Amino acid sequence: MNARLIAELDRARSAAIDGLRHPIDFECLSQAFGASFRLVFLDAAAQTRFKRKPRFSTYNDFLAADSQPVEAHIDSLRTLATATIPNEESIEDLHDRLDAWLDGYKLRAQI
Repeated sequence: MNARLIAELDRARSAAIDGLRHPIDFECLSQAFGASFRLVFLDAAAQTRFKRKPRFSTYNDFLAADSQPVEAHIDSLRTLATATIPNEESIEDLHDRLDAWLDGYKLRAQI
């Protein structure tokens, strides 16, 4: 699946990819894009994520889905990330935090 994703990306443009679940996802993207690839880990508590996922009728249903094997390696990506950004507030706050990180990243890239 990673190979299909990578093949579809236009290397002349920037892209944001959501939903990395496993270190192999990180490895594939790092190999494909080298130093230009950056992982930003968005960190939100389980209760916050539950409130944002209306498809789960109860918190226990959410926790059951969140404990599935496909979700088991997400936290291991945190150590591979260039940045960890808290995502507990509004979507506007998240956008502000991401914009600030991007501005800082662009500034460091120019130096």
